[in-house]
Amino acid sequence: MTAPSASSAPAGVQTAGLEAHLPPTATAQLGHDRAPPVAETADPEPAQPALRSPPTDKPRVYAKVRNVWVRGRPTYDTEWIGFLWFGSSVPLKSTKAVAGPGCASWYAIEPTGYVCVDGARATLDAADPVLQGIYPVGPNADSPNPHPHYGETIGAEVYPRLPTVLHQRAREWDYRFHLPRVERALSGEQRHESLLGVDLSPSPAEFTPLPEFSPLLQLGRKTLIPRSTVAWTRETLHEGRSFLLTDDLTWVPKDRVKPYSPVPFRGLHLDRVDPISGEVPKFPLALFRDEVNPQYARSAAGEFLETGHDYPRLSWVGLTGRSETLGQRTFHETVDGKFIEAETSVIPELKATTPWGASILKPDDSGEPQRGRGTWIEVSILGGWLIAYEGTQPVFVTLMSPGKGGAPHGKIPTLQTSSTPTGRFKITGKFVTATMVAPNELVHSAVPWAQNFSGPYAIHGAYWHNDWGQKKSGGCVNLSPEDAKWVFHFTEPEIPAGWHGVRWLPNKGAATTLLLRR
Repeated sequence: MTAPSASSAPAGVQTAGLEAHLPPTATAQLGHDRAPPVAETADPEPAQPALRSPPTDKPRVYAKVRNVWVRGRPTYDTEWIGFLWFGSSVPLKSTKAVAGPGCASWYAIEPTGYVCVDGARATLDAADPVLQGIYPVGPNADSPNPHPHYGETIGAEVYPRLPTVLHQRAREWDYRFHLPRVERALSGEQRHESLLGVDLSPSPAEFTPLPEFSPLLQLGRKTLIPRSTVAWTRETLHEGRSFLLTDDLTWVPKDRVKPYSPVPFRGLHLDRVDPISGEVPKFPLALFRDEVNPQYARSAAGEFLETGHDYPRLSWVGLTGRSETLGQRTFHETVDGKFIEAETSVIPELKATTPWGASILKPDDSGEPQRGRGTWIEVSILGGWLIAYEGTQPVFVTLMSPGKGGAPHGKIPTLQTSSTPTGRFKITGKFVTATMVAPNELVHSAVPWAQNFSGPYAIHGAYWHNDWGQKKSGGCVNLSPEDAKWVFHFTEPEIPAGWHGVRWLPNKGAATTLLLRR
């Protein structure tokens, strides 16, 4: 599957077999090397998130569909520079409409660009009844998780409207087996294996009906194959069965979804106090991705003996920079005088120079002018770490998860081996959420904080696992939702407030450099 040219649609928009108005989609291979985490309790109490309302603090344009394009000039004949999304709005730069090719009413928006306001795709009226109905269930870009709930399907039909029982029987091939299994489990009998991890709690009956909205809001997908993921905002009880309202305003039976547990992991900001340790992290340091990470002490005889203390998975410790080797084993000294073994640790390594030749941790005397803030990122695929820099200063470090195949395997295409490509790239497009589809039709819905850097590859948040530092993806760079949101707003091009996507046009602004090495 190939992405269309950047002159017509966002990098990675899937158009094969569907309309070109679909949202940004990365087509990298997907998959899990083990079952993802699900809620510890199988039947949690359902919770409806608080409703959001369209802001009315100043004149704004409100999106009523996906992909409300932002153009550099008031004409469809110019390249798009970004787009808006339902559930968001942007302040107007001018309240005066401008007529131009393709649209009678172009409006200048903050901080730049023009949007066509036709009342159907976009409106200036915060009281528009369609807007009032769909705005509360759009993605919330203020949260690391733009949708309040995520889960994995066991295979599910997708309904554009809440279906009748007859419709469900016609669409779901195993309906006459599945529903009795659900009823028996609810009556207290042992669950069928197909229902393990599925949330069978009944949804609230109260639900404000959605207005008649544009078909451009839905993707047209009819089925989600097993292990595909869904994001949802609301749920309701309909004709005795619970349904989830997904990110594209379609409905999926709740009894066919395993909810994920929230992903709590976050990396280390090198300019602020870590809330867990109470210290400001600084290099050198070690992070831990394995389950068992022993602490060692040096005995009088020169041996390294375990102290009985293990560093928790996903924790960190400061290092002195001093190392000792004993036979085939290398040990690094911690700031408290103990030791960790190199083999069980992740040791992020600062580069000696920036991509333009300035010395790290020193004033930039390279004489090379930089666009923007001089942001760049280095990722070690096999090391499992990511460091973000601003100029010559490292500002953030975290664990990341690369492709399951690790680094590239010679001349074999990386998509075939689920490997992460190596090299030097630019961040070319940024999307608050993007639906990712693999060649086998496995779907990851509403993947947060996606940043394209090469063809189908992106840095993005992953809500479906918590195995940071381990090989997990089909080739993309996975970050926790918290980390992905921070990196998303750190990188360039910067995304304006209220925009859902922004595009880097070569020679027209700064773009963060991404260095991917083995």
